[in-house]
Amino acid sequence: MSFFQRTEEFQPEGFEDVVGELVDSIRRSFTGIVVDHLEDLLAVPHRHMCLVDRHVTMTEDDRDYTVDLLLFHVTQMRYIAIQVQAGRFDPALVARARYTLDLVDDLVRVPAVHAPSVGILLCTDAAADQEPGPVAITLYDGVSPAQQAELPLSLELTGLIDRCLDTTAVRSQTP
Repeated sequence: MSFFQRTEEFQPEGFEDVVGELVDSIRRSFTGIVVDHLEDLLAVPHRHMCLVDRHVTMTEDDRDYTVDLLLFHVTQMRYIAIQVQAGRFDPALVARARYTLDLVDDLVRVPAVHAPSVGILLCTDAAADQEPGPVAITLYDGVSPAQQAELPLSLELTGLIDRCLDTTAVRSQTP
């Protein structure tokens, strides 16, 4: 066997841990890129939205829940909690996003002043049984159609993820 030959049996100790950490790092980096673009697109005066915070972590029962981008809509007086999932869409993520949205309402919103919060879940890829491409789930329950028209649209959000994917693909091909 040559020194450079690789066999299926050979994997250095800790190899899977290193690969796992590398994948997590890439996901965090890509999430950061998407959040940067979302902030540039949405947190602007003509959209009536402003930035509250990025990567907000809320803890309940020793479990962390993260909102990647927390915005405030100044004319509707409501928080917009955006979560970005670098990876495949899983229906369980919607339940987690709804729970995180409930935490925003419980821990951040002042009910006497603010309208109920809304949420957005963005995934970079559809579930295995769906058409490939990004997925945007808007959690705008109880919001009138006129108010929904002022909030981010699924189509513009999936387009933003497509642009982020295209940008990172171009960067990775550049020498």
